[in-house]
Amino acid sequence: MWSRLRSRVSDEVISTLVKRAAAVINAPDQQVFIKSGKDFFIGEPGQDNRDLLTAIHGSVWPEIQDLVSYQSPVVDHAILLIKGPGGSATNLHQDRPYWESRDPVPTIFSVWIALEAMTSEKGGLMLAQENEVPVAEISRFNAGTMMVHESFYQNLDDGFPITIPDQVAKDMGINMELVGMEAGEAVAFDSFEPHMAAPNATGSPRLAMKIAYSEGADKNYPMCSTDELESD
Repeated sequence: MWSRLRSRVSDEVISTLVKRAAAVINAPDQQVFIKSGKDFFIGEPGQDNRDLLTAIHGSVWPEIQDLVSYQSPVVDHAILLIKGPGGSATNLHQDRPYWESRDPVPTIFSVWIALEAMTSEKGGLMLAQENEVPVAEISRFNAGTMMVHESFYQNLDDGFPITIPDQVAKDMGINMELVGMEAGEAVAFDSFEPHMAAPNATGSPRLAMKIAYSEGADKNYPMCSTDELESD
């Protein structure tokens, strides 16, 4: 399931983020996008872009915090999702296979945020329109089924080595549609929602990010609790 949020991250926050991420955005190597994107909100105090994470969290979390029944809500991770010029499509997959061992009872869901206008040419997020639900139904997230996936690590250029097999993905792809988004707009989707991204057919990087929220009770690995961000 997935929902389009009404919340919006401000142009000012996005502009500041893009300026700080310039070295990552302008990197010539896709692997730099992947590694540095994962590390953008991690580091020593003052170098972890915590102020930006706090601002982005403050933009999207109030709309959804009362819809989840977490005892101890946490940010499991937050990353930049940069697709380089000419970057290939991100194959169809669910997030659950990546998170099963760290989140035995599925609670993680993603908030995917556009940092610029998303188009099919730019490599925007693609979801099945039939799985869209109103924001109020976020309370029903993570009640789905994990599909069979296959693993591959050769010729990998998009950072997603566990994907839905090609023939199944081809059949499902008929129902996948671009989620048009303007800068600052966001969607939330659970760990069972199949998703993919189109190739970036433009000459500039595609700029997006996500925050993944989770139940933090009895877990010792999250990035931070939501309480920590809200006390900053």
